[in-house]
Amino acid sequence: MLRCEVCGNPVYGSANTVQIDGSTLHVCPSCSRLGKPVRQKTEGNRPPLPKPLTPKLDKITDELELKEDYHKIIKQTREKLGLSQEALGRKINEKPSVIKLLESGKLKPDNVLARKLEHFLKVQLLVPAVDEEL
Repeated sequence: MLRCEVCGNPVYGSANTVQIDGSTLHVCPSCSRLGKPVRQKTEGNRPPLPKPLTPKLDKITDELELKEDYHKIIKQTREKLGLSQEALGRKINEKPSVIKLLESGKLKPDNVLARKLEHFLKVQLLVPAVDEEL
């Protein structure tokens, strides 16, 4: 049987956990008014945090490089499809300014963006890397 840590009387039912002068004590209901109630931490009830999602990169992706004329390919294909830069941006979930920078050659797309463009425009922007040996 549990005893009150303040008065020493037996505690029937569940003990109250309170904080009195910086100490956390298990007390009877009558002594619980002497302190501030403390919430009990339940360690087993909290579900584990989900693991962060990380994209699985293919080994092939590391061995690919961007075509030198990627900006021309993007612009010509977009125009052939009759899309504005804004419309293409909306379709692939990118800002129109990103499309503008890509088409001007001022921004090189990373592999993820290049893949999105390849998929939507049905073109090839990434090609196998060629090692230049002298």
